[in-house]
Amino acid sequence: KRHLCDLAALAYDRRLLDSAGGNFSLRYEDLILCTPRYSGSKRQWRVQPHEVVVMNGGGQVLEGEGETSRETRMHLAIYQTFAEAGGVCHAHPYNALIFANLRRPIPPTSEQTEKYGTIELTEAVPAHSEALAKTVVETLLPKREKLAKHAIACLIPYHGITVAGRDIDDAYDALERIDTSCHILVARATLLSAT
Repeated sequence: KRHLCDLAALAYDRRLLDSAGGNFSLRYEDLILCTPRYSGSKRQWRVQPHEVVVMNGGGQVLEGEGETSRETRMHLAIYQTFAEAGGVCHAHPYNALIFANLRRPIPPTSEQTEKYGTIELTEAVPAHSEALAKTVVETLLPKREKLAKHAIACLIPYHGITVAGRDIDDAYDALERIDTSCHILVARATLLSAT
């Protein structure tokens, strides 16, 4: 619980999460631990361990003082589909949101992101919906074999990004690298247009 809280606070400080939302989760044995609803707007991502929501694989809440996130369905769908997944980061990163807004996939920009390939877009569906959980899983499925070696990700149009990793550290690492790719792409376009 403490590690999950610490990573979420770090992500907020690094502008990978914002006050509008996002959510981090991890699988621990047969349990799913997830940051609670309003982690951004009411807690500014300073979530305390006792607020972390602990669920079984079916989504039944077992402990935690926080409410379940509105994107819980998406996290559960990933864990139910990908036995390899041990951590999920759904985020609104400062740079990646530009690509989500423009509905543009994110190509790799360096050796550090080459392994992820292009981050494709899901269908445009309502936030917090069963349809969102379904389209995220469908978009990630073609990359399933890669999950044995590293995280996989998809971009949600006009919304954010979801990264599934072997554990929460793997997912966070990919989230930060992918957002850096977005920064590089935007900066490169700016420099090229100025020459």
